[in-house]
Amino acid sequence: MNKDAYHILLIEDDPDMQHAVRAMLPAREFELTACSTGPEGLEAMRRNPPDLVLLDIMLATPSEGFHLCYQIKTSEALRHIPIVMTSAIGRRIGMDYARELGSEYVPADAFLEKPFDARGLLNAIRKLLPLKT
Repeated sequence: MNKDAYHILLIEDDPDMQHAVRAMLPAREFELTACSTGPEGLEAMRRNPPDLVLLDIMLATPSEGFHLCYQIKTSEALRHIPIVMTSAIGRRIGMDYARELGSEYVPADAFLEKPFDARGLLNAIRKLLPLKT
């Protein structure tokens, strides 16, 4: 484990998306742990709290990501961890989740509409994590 790298936890059920995110993150700056389910991600967070979570909204159910985000943000031990929620569903249903950030409905710190590119992903992460010197 690179002590100078940030630990990012990706909770995403699509293996192709897991692979794409891994390819977008420079290995010298970020170590990525990927989980496919909400319960698996929550357990991984409790074992080894990450510096940031990338969380898909639609996992086993269409709203599992929202429920998991709420669990994280109401946990005394985990609520300090920034969460970037991701989804393609907002565009399909005409919902602007970014406007709901920080609310009870979307208690995440940032939102990325899928598909996103490396620049958008890195910008979202770097806004939430301080630069390491």
